[in-house]
Amino acid sequence: MPWRMSLYETARDRQVADHVISAVNRVLDADAHLFEVCVGERAISHRLGTYLEANFPGWHVDCEYDRDGVDPKRIASGSGNDADEGSRVLPDIIVHRRRHGPNLLVLVLKKSSNREPDDRDLEKLRAHTEELGYMHGVFISFIVGAGVPGVQRAEFLYAE
Repeated sequence: MPWRMSLYETARDRQVADHVISAVNRVLDADAHLFEVCVGERAISHRLGTYLEANFPGWHVDCEYDRDGVDPKRIASGSGNDADEGSRVLPDIIVHRRRHGPNLLVLVLKKSSNREPDDRDLEKLRAHTEELGYMHGVFISFIVGAGVPGVQRAEFLYAE
């Protein structure tokens, strides 16, 4: 499938790509109903997070984790609600070691029903790698609605 090739082509670490692809395949197969009825992103994130956790033993996998150590997680190009100090962010899923890092992987998920352009999500994801030190960033757009669930777009992003 094209989305798998895109992940392999954009990943800097084949093993991390294998783990992400395995988890995505599992959520598409085991939880197809979530995509068919177009549940909220948080429900999809949670299920994908459980499969990622199995693939990354020894790491913490959290959804919407809003801390950088003990401080609120902020990036300069975040939500724009507190630009003086950088904007607080809630990444969809992260694979990390709580408290003092390292930050291995951050994932931003989107549903195909979301009509907003991907550019803003990609910008925030790249900021996570640049400003918060995530080693890998992954963007995944899932196909939702009637029919077979799938992936519309998937790619790794890194600090420039």
